[in-house]
Amino acid sequence: MIYRSHYGIAVLSLSCATVLAQETVEQRLRRLERQNQELQEQVGALSSDFERIDLGGLVPPLSQAKRGVGQGAAKVYDVSQGLSIGGYGEFLFQQRDGRRDQADAQRVIVYIGYKFDEKWVFNSEVEFEHGTTSGGAGSVSVEFGYLDYLHSDALNLRGGLLLSPMGLLNELHEPTAFMAASRPQTEQRIIPTTWREMGAGAYGDFGDFSYRAYAMTSLDGANFNNTGLRGGRQRGGKAEADDWSLVSRLDYVGVPGLIVGGSVSYGDSGQDNLDDTSPGPRFVPAMRTTILEAHVDYRTGPWQFRALYAQAKVQDAAAFNLSTSNNLASNMMGYYGEVGCDILTWLHPEARAQLTPFCRYERIDTQSGMPAGFLSDPSQEDEIYSFGINYKPIPQVVIKLDYEDWDNDFDRFNILFGYVF
Repeated sequence: MIYRSHYGIAVLSLSCATVLAQETVEQRLRRLERQNQELQEQVGALSSDFERIDLGGLVPPLSQAKRGVGQGAAKVYDVSQGLSIGGYGEFLFQQRDGRRDQADAQRVIVYIGYKFDEKWVFNSEVEFEHGTTSGGAGSVSVEFGYLDYLHSDALNLRGGLLLSPMGLLNELHEPTAFMAASRPQTEQRIIPTTWREMGAGAYGDFGDFSYRAYAMTSLDGANFNNTGLRGGRQRGGKAEADDWSLVSRLDYVGVPGLIVGGSVSYGDSGQDNLDDTSPGPRFVPAMRTTILEAHVDYRTGPWQFRALYAQAKVQDAAAFNLSTSNNLASNMMGYYGEVGCDILTWLHPEARAQLTPFCRYERIDTQSGMPAGFLSDPSQEDEIYSFGINYKPIPQVVIKLDYEDWDNDFDRFNILFGYVF
């Protein structure tokens, strides 16, 4: 009995020792796993540090276009805190029928943003146009510069030099964001891209909708003419601020790849009824100006569809013409539609590059309705057919080749090199 008791104790002790040994091995394995995970995190942190050192901590990767700015400008919203730099550029060669051909360093852009904390953001775009300011050939301008207060998805506040939220290109005008080398005339002369004014307002998203609503200094109607509203842009440079416009936009974004919406700008543009920029003061009436537009942009698989209609109405056009010897219309209209398809999706499904043949039809008439006693200028009504190829070897670089057939102006062949970062 004593022998059996000692034998049982020995077996029990051996079993306990085995269990303890197994637990010790499992604990060691867990400890080694934790140490391995910690080492991996340290290596990842070191890699991020080296990347920040290489990039100077200033150039985060491209973001998605959002908050009313393009990919390069939206990057500042993705950093946790600090400085962000981006930019884009366009270089154009244009062969012009019946005119001298032209090569132009159209624009080199630098985005500079700073995120102070999770609520406050400064963002800006500085534009260098046409290679040089010598001889009046080019210019250096602040395209936009504003402060954001990020309250929530549904409500954010913005103030400063703002891009008008009208149309498809005024906010999102980086060369990789649209297919042709040139911007549509409708979004240059009726929606006077790039259109920016001093102002303040709110923006946000709720459900399947996105909105922006700003109060902005009005266009300066003294500089309207028969070609449209483009001359009325004040660009934030000691802008006339007697008249203000309300500008608002609403988009439905509930379907991936689809944007459907419209916008409106409403306000006087007479700027206190006096044009003091001319050789002699001229009377300028109130000139209430209303611009309306509706748009759709749809991207699905290799296909891209885009269409826009815009209309502008200017009151007091007759009184303005009598005072200024101009031929301003009381009504203007324009529209365009375009379609493109990335054929590399079919030819080489694994390709990173995109090769997109496209075509665009546009009709614009900046004198579609004239005040009583004034005749329209037929040269301001145009039909424009554009077709070409948009090639992106990588998403940040684009090469565009296209041809524009104008009804009432010279035709042109364009080659454009563009980039965004």
